[in-house]
Amino acid sequence: MIEENREKWLVSYPDDGNSVCFEMEDMSFWYQHRNGCLVETMKANDFPQDFLDIGGGNGITALAMQNAGYNVTLVEPYATGIENARKRGIRSTIQSTLEEYAAQVNGTAPAAGFFDVMEHIEDDKAFLENINRLLTPDGRIMLTVPAFQSLWSENDVQLGHFRRYTLPQLTVLLAKTGFKVTYATYFFSLVWAPMWLARVLPEKFGIKKDNTPDKKRNEHMAGRPTTARLLRGLLSWEVNAIRKKKKIPFGTSCLIVAQKTRAL
Repeated sequence: MIEENREKWLVSYPDDGNSVCFEMEDMSFWYQHRNGCLVETMKANDFPQDFLDIGGGNGITALAMQNAGYNVTLVEPYATGIENARKRGIRSTIQSTLEEYAAQVNGTAPAAGFFDVMEHIEDDKAFLENINRLLTPDGRIMLTVPAFQSLWSENDVQLGHFRRYTLPQLTVLLAKTGFKVTYATYFFSLVWAPMWLARVLPEKFGIKKDNTPDKKRNEHMAGRPTTARLLRGLLSWEVNAIRKKKKIPFGTSCLIVAQKTRAL
């Protein structure tokens, strides 16, 4: 039923996104490093055990959190994502749009996260308002989004992004939608220069590349385990910084923890 009403969704995401990602996520240095940062964020910021992963795709992040002892429910509109998440062993999955699920839960969820989801939403304010409606009065959220519009490229367009963010922009947006930021940092700091050189600079000379499955696998170092391990090792200091709740001054992604301060 949900698949038949896709044109009504408020999400811009490639049709094959979950399928392509599922093939490489377990081997990707990017997903593995992000998951390490997110689990440490949950521990350092005393997140409750019950947690909603909104738009969690194939469950690669839900699995990391589940393995860390959290009771994660993955909420995902795409049937392919739900099927892949169940193959991964995610114990609790719900196929639903955020709008439908927020109406069902209606202020009873203690915590939620959405990881590289909000950039796919044209009306990000309305999205956060629905997140607000999910949560208990003191509910917690954690989110990641791509950082810095200066890194915008054709890659963002092909991935279905509407924008990239900065931490100050997110802080203002969250305040408007009933949240107070309690921790904020950038991460993937060592990826900033390579991303600008590989994506942004060529476009200044009129060179644009299709974001093919092979290109995605190469960028994530999927199938190149030695290089992937090296990159994760070089970025491991970020995990330690986040564990200590320190702020990393720049990077290709934003990471935010916030608490609900008022209902909408």
